[in-house]
Order: sequence, then C-alpha cells, then structure tokens
Amino acid sequence: MEGWVRGLVEAIHSSPTQAVIVLAGGASQALGWLMSVPGASNTILEVAVPYSKISMAQFLSKIPTQFTSQQTAEEMALVAYNRALKLSRPVLGVGFTGSLASTHPKRGDHRYTFPFLFQLFCEVLWI
Repeated sequence: MEGWVRGLVEAIHSSPTQAVIVLAGGASQALGWLMSVPGASNTILEVAVPYSKISMAQFLSKIPTQFTSQQTAEEMALVAYNRALKLSRPVLGVGFTGSLASTHPKRGDHRYTFPFLFQLFCEVLWI
C-alpha cells in the first residue's frame, strides 16, 4: 500500500464517524485498504457488495437505468446512509460504482462515481 493511501485510511479511521459502505465494480481494492489498516472496526459498520445486476436491483429495490452512473452511486449511498442510521451516530453512507476492465465489449469509457451522504448534508465527489 502506498504511503499516501495509508495516510488517508488512517485519517478516515481517526474520525468518530462510522460508515456503511456499498461497493460495486472496481472498488474492491479500497475495501482491502480500509480493512488492512488498524482502526477499521472503529470506522466500518457494515459493507455490502451487490456486484451482479440482480443483486444491485434487489439492493436498490429497483432496476437502475445505468449500473455505473452518478445516480446509481447516489442511490447506493442513500441506502447505505439509511442503514447506518439504524446502527450508530454520527454516520456516513458511502456508495461506489465503477466501470473497469471487462470480458464484454465496453459501451463507454472507464468511469467511477463515489458519492457519500453525511447526516443531512449531501456532497458528490467525482474521482
């Protein structure tokens, strides 16, 4: 793990905020980083990985228009946030969806969306 990644994860773990994290697509490495640095049990309440299309549709209680999109990632973060509210306070809901390498022909560029919801404040970050 690169030093800047470890520093970022340590900073995340030093926060009193706990999170429910929902990952799909290319985020599995981020989960490994979060879980491999001491303090993860202080930060992570729960992780869900609705990787297949049917799993994502069930997780969101609907079929997304596009599986890798800002809207889908925001909906994932909202479901995560609502789940986190049932477990702890202060909380964060994180949704990540990414389009990466595939065995199927790509229908667009590689893209990542990573929104998060924090209490009643909503901000969207594009990485």
